[in-house]
Amino acid sequence: MKPKRMLRCGLVLPGLAAVLLAVPGCNEENKQFKMADTDGNGSISASEFERYMLEAIYAASDADGNAKITFAEWQAANPDADKDKFGAPDRNGDRSVTPAELKAHFARQGTMDDLFSKIDTDKSGSLSQDEVKVFKKTLEAQSGSTSMQKLSQAATQ
Repeated sequence: MKPKRMLRCGLVLPGLAAVLLAVPGCNEENKQFKMADTDGNGSISASEFERYMLEAIYAASDADGNAKITFAEWQAANPDADKDKFGAPDRNGDRSVTPAELKAHFARQGTMDDLFSKIDTDKSGSLSQDEVKVFKKTLEAQSGSTSMQKLSQAATQ
């Protein structure tokens, strides 16, 4: 997992979450988009999106930084978390979820593909800055108290 990135406006958000949930009025959106666009082609591919979203979700949840998310950590980031559903990605039964388990779980469910398709409104197979900005506005309009709740709500609309 890559370390969290600090926005100059003072908000700490990892990876693509910084692009999607940037501080309103902060002029860092373009810089953050370029950081997510690792190949520098001016758009975010599905693989870039998946990598950054997994980093963002993991960084927002792994409070102690030990590369394992416990249910208590997951619940702190997701107050509506369901303990039974938390066990699904825990393939080895150790009551924690590693980055590999989380990635495999999302791949089995098609979660990242579905979210990417929702943001990719022109169906080009990549995300433009305009598409990310539109989705960011959708996120900002959500009622959740955490960025994870807002993302979950926006993804299901």
